[in-house]
Amino acid sequence: MTGSDEHGRVTDATVTAFYNMQVGHAHLMQHLAAAHDLNPVDLRALKFLGAIDEDRTPKALAIFLARGSGAVTALLDRLAQRGLLERVGNPEDRRSVRITLTANGSALVDSLRAAYRDALQHSAPAEHIDLFIQLTNHVARAFRQTNAG
Repeated sequence: MTGSDEHGRVTDATVTAFYNMQVGHAHLMQHLAAAHDLNPVDLRALKFLGAIDEDRTPKALAIFLARGSGAVTALLDRLAQRGLLERVGNPEDRRSVRITLTANGSALVDSLRAAYRDALQHSAPAEHIDLFIQLTNHVARAFRQTNAG
């Protein structure tokens, strides 16, 4: 086997492993969404809102979810009705709003993080966690760069 054949085999095995991880993640997302009586897009929105510290705007959420403003408005209405978030006026621009998680929304996001922590603690041996973090961050950067180009 030549070096390029071996590299191709390793790359293919890496892609397969990554796809398997994505399928596992999709199962976890479905389980978490059902457990919290949410649809998966609402769950993704809450995870996004819980992960960022600034620019919690409907526009930023629409970009993240690749949804139009009407769909995001309906999503925000659903989550606000459930008491998971609030729209608050933007002090820098009276025409826009910011999105804040309520105490219930923050508690739900915390429970999602706990589920992820549990899954990751069972999947990565402690002695490899730093390598996992580095690799995951590197892959995320590579995906963003591939998307940008």
